[in-house]
Amino acid sequence: MEKYLSVRVQTALYISIFFVSLHHVFVYLTNSSVLRYTFDLNLSQVILIYAIASIIGICFYLILLKIGINNNFKKNIYKIGFIEIICLLLMYYFSINQNIYLFMFLFFIHHLITPYIMFNLDSLFEVYTNIQERGHGRGIYLTVWNIPFVIVPLIMSVLTVNNISISYFISSLLLIPFLYIVYFYIKNPKPEENYLKNIEENKLALMLKNFFTDKLNQKAFIIQSLLHLYYGSIVVILPIYLHSVFMFDWNKIGLILACMTAPFMLIQIPFGNMEDKRHNEKFIFKLGLFISILFTAIIFLINSNMDSNTAFLLFCGFLFLSHSGCALIEISLESMFYKHITYKDNTALLMFRMARILPYSLGILALFFM
Repeated sequence: MEKYLSVRVQTALYISIFFVSLHHVFVYLTNSSVLRYTFDLNLSQVILIYAIASIIGICFYLILLKIGINNNFKKNIYKIGFIEIICLLLMYYFSINQNIYLFMFLFFIHHLITPYIMFNLDSLFEVYTNIQERGHGRGIYLTVWNIPFVIVPLIMSVLTVNNISISYFISSLLLIPFLYIVYFYIKNPKPEENYLKNIEENKLALMLKNFFTDKLNQKAFIIQSLLHLYYGSIVVILPIYLHSVFMFDWNKIGLILACMTAPFMLIQIPFGNMEDKRHNEKFIFKLGLFISILFTAIIFLINSNMDSNTAFLLFCGFLFLSHSGCALIEISLESMFYKHITYKDNTALLMFRMARILPYSLGILALFFM
């Protein structure tokens, strides 16, 4: 019965991850274009807003570490999910009505929410998966998470830059089936006595020291930060760059983004299975790093003097190959990290999630070079 429950909950988790990813991707791919074209901000201002949001996020998660975290994961997801729905609906309203200040305030709140939802889902995933099959589980997890990164750009390719803010409304609706699945099909693990009390008694400096003293945690945090610095740079700058320099509208930008993210859907499950059997995470990581660096460098050879269709095909091809390398890096990193920790390691789980938003704070430094 317990095994059946675990399989059932895992399946529900995968479906819920798909819906929360759909919700996330619509906004993730939209934000920079809305800030740039709906509110007529320049690229420096867009980067600065992302940087401020990142710094707010880092402070928020450090405070969470300090005060302790409620391990009623379903309740956490429900509370923050309803806040996100309201936030997205208001972002849609204020983008339509050109109120930049209220939109930015909501943008900062929104920027905190998805990592917190994913932290709670990560904790549930750790409870209901066997450590010996963690590579296979993370492969499915990442594939399900990344399917919307292929689907959503194709959907958004029918939009124009002028009406792209409708994505906020669509994103809010997608949270409804997500919350339904979490409520009816996912069981919360039993709370452990004194679990939260022990967390709250730790000092923040000591918790961070213990985390970074562990070499695997340290390397995972650094690699995760660098990987999402790369992703963040691509997502914030690429749509603006393709529209401004190559004059592509969302019909082509969406297809380019879909090609770019397709490798995450295609290769992470088989390589996750391979890592469970052969324990060759380090080799997969090095292979992915080589492929990613090589084809990212080649992308810089594409210029606006080329034929438009040729440039479009080259962007599709080289971004597909560069992100094939990123997909290998990601599955090897997550397989190693989640085999190393448990759902009780709140510091490790939160720090790993924080590493996803940390790179945006480097946007302030980037402004000095622009």
